[in-house]
Amino acid sequence: MRTINTLAELKEERQRLYMRQAFLETEIKTNFNEMKEQLKPVHHLAQTAGKFLSSKDNSVVGDSVGFITNALVKNVILKNAGFITKLIVPYLAKNVASNVAEDNKPKIAGWISDMIAKFMPKKVEAEA
Repeated sequence: MRTINTLAELKEERQRLYMRQAFLETEIKTNFNEMKEQLKPVHHLAQTAGKFLSSKDNSVVGDSVGFITNALVKNVILKNAGFITKLIVPYLAKNVASNVAEDNKPKIAGWISDMIAKFMPKKVEAEA
């Protein structure tokens, strides 16, 4: 530690400490930003893993797709599988499918309306 004898030395020391503080603050910000960049893949992985464990919303599209996926996986694909496999895999598949359906809801709704329009008979206007 340095001994201070005059007012000028005190001002110099104070200025040096302010400069050191500013330098350390920028170092902390830089290190924090580097850590954020390094954790981005972990954050993305956690979000993806979250899709396996829970579904976003309880909407008709998501629930329908989830129910159909659960039934297909459990009764068709894993027909001869063990109990634990039949318990876990359909649950994960249902959540993934319902999340994908929720993400693409506008596309699915447009596709369904196009299919209905193809199969509906066209109204013939009455001739006047």
